[in-house]
Amino acid sequence: MQRDDGQDAVEGERRALLRLTTGVSGALRALVRADGTLSDPCSDAPSPSDHYAPVFSALAMLVTSSGTQWRKPLEQWARMPAHARGHEPFNRLGIGLLAETLGRQESPDVDLRSVHAMLSLCPLARTYPSNNWSLLAQALRVREAESPRRLAWERRRLRAQVRRWTTREGGFIDFPRRPNAERGIATPVAYHLKYLLCLHLALGRDPDLELERALIRGLDWLRLFLTDAGYCGGFGRSNHALFGDACLLTVLHGLLQRPDALRPDAAQEVLRVARNIRQRLECQRRDDGLLWLTPGGGCGEAAGWDGYMFLSVYNAWFAGLLSATINGHPWLTGTSLPDWTPAWNPEQGIHEDREAGLLRFRGERVDAQISTRGQAVQGFGRSMVDLRQAAMCPFHVEVDGRPVVAPPPRISAESLKKHPGHAGGTPIVEADEVLFGMTRLDAVTVEAVDSGVVLTGSGSPVRLTRAPERTLWDRLRATLDWRLLGGHLGRQQGLRPPTHPGYRWAARLEIDDAKAVLRYQLHLHPSSRKPHPRWLNPAGNRRLVRETESTDASCRSSLGLTASQAGPPAPWPGEGATRKWEVRLAELDSGSSEQT
Repeated sequence: MQRDDGQDAVEGERRALLRLTTGVSGALRALVRADGTLSDPCSDAPSPSDHYAPVFSALAMLVTSSGTQWRKPLEQWARMPAHARGHEPFNRLGIGLLAETLGRQESPDVDLRSVHAMLSLCPLARTYPSNNWSLLAQALRVREAESPRRLAWERRRLRAQVRRWTTREGGFIDFPRRPNAERGIATPVAYHLKYLLCLHLALGRDPDLELERALIRGLDWLRLFLTDAGYCGGFGRSNHALFGDACLLTVLHGLLQRPDALRPDAAQEVLRVARNIRQRLECQRRDDGLLWLTPGGGCGEAAGWDGYMFLSVYNAWFAGLLSATINGHPWLTGTSLPDWTPAWNPEQGIHEDREAGLLRFRGERVDAQISTRGQAVQGFGRSMVDLRQAAMCPFHVEVDGRPVVAPPPRISAESLKKHPGHAGGTPIVEADEVLFGMTRLDAVTVEAVDSGVVLTGSGSPVRLTRAPERTLWDRLRATLDWRLLGGHLGRQQGLRPPTHPGYRWAARLEIDDAKAVLRYQLHLHPSSRKPHPRWLNPAGNRRLVRETESTDASCRSSLGLTASQAGPPAPWPGEGATRKWEVRLAELDSGSSEQT
């Protein structure tokens, strides 16, 4: 691609993204009520006041349209009592972007002073429950530093966070605050993409060699997830969410906006990935101009959303960030990586981050992303089961470029008991009305074979929900944890949940590339303990289906409609047993499962 052709291609993609972003901004403008509140179409209620939809909607409207309607949601947000506002780092970022935009537009001084004053409404705390919040707060301190000495101090703190919260391969660790891979970590892809945005923000203030290297390693870590179909974000919470798409597109287009920020070959690859993601987002467009939050469409937990996800919030985040980036906002277009060669097209074979327990197998037909050992559960609660980071779990599988396996679900324990097939290939057992599953394994081995790859591992069934508080001391400790420790003790239970005593299992997963088949084997070790638990989903699998294949039993996931299969529940034999089954992934045989 010649230099002029490359510039034309970048400009063409920028215009395409601008059209998409402007459409979302217009749809947000239509949601603003007379009093300045935003409606949320999915919840049929006002957008939650403790999120950041008003601020980022105002930013999107200011950049993409004339007039003063952008003031209405912003002023309504500013009038709220302090206890009703939340998400301070997010709102502070939005206010900072608004203030800079007003200054560049030579807007009336009264607007600029008013917006600057709103920074006091979103003060930054020293620590937050999630590392991604802490990192955004620190990136803003770097961005806002008013003296060279302060800038150097805040940048040192950001470097220390980056060293502590990344794997050796460059993946972002969102939980816990003091990571230990042996005890358990969480590396949700959506928040890795936010991590990239935070580094991009800080580097836009001033170059820094260590942070540039971290950004390059973080971008290259995406080789485990990026596909030519435009998917990147199928692991962990905020699964395939628009939030992460917005973060990544902001970084990619921020790099493309700055002349000579990338070598021509790197710019061509960045452009290719940005185009793939944008084209996939075009398919998520709703009739009202907003974007569905996930490729599968639908609203709420039934569509694979987390409880904190709202249509108005993530659309505002998307429209605000991208409209500012396309408009050349200096905070979002200041990074240069002139020596970077993207490593996003790994050759066929096995690619792995062993510390995170994540693996990608690329064959001629099958492209599979797998959680090997399993990770810590964020939001480990009493009623919801989260299988999105389960062990020995293919969480995103494409055959001939088309996704075929449904993402693992987050589902209520009661619903899972009624419909255990929704767990797919993750084994679930029930004992004394408590659910256990293969969410963690002690050790996993990976072997390349002629047909593809084989994973083997062993461990014990892991409890899938927190135990209820039964005693006075349990209730007192839970209250103190909530009121004084911000839920720290509860979150720690997700690092290493209890296992079912006296029971062990061993698993084997083979991916046959030529035949496009997953082969499962589960060995239940003998146990003398009684009563024996029940295996609820023998030979389970969960596949994606087209809308035309939907039935009354179909349910939705973050990638679309799914169909589940499993054998009838069976007791765990005291003498042990081995079950084998396979899932044929090719289109003509999709969903078939055989047991031996």
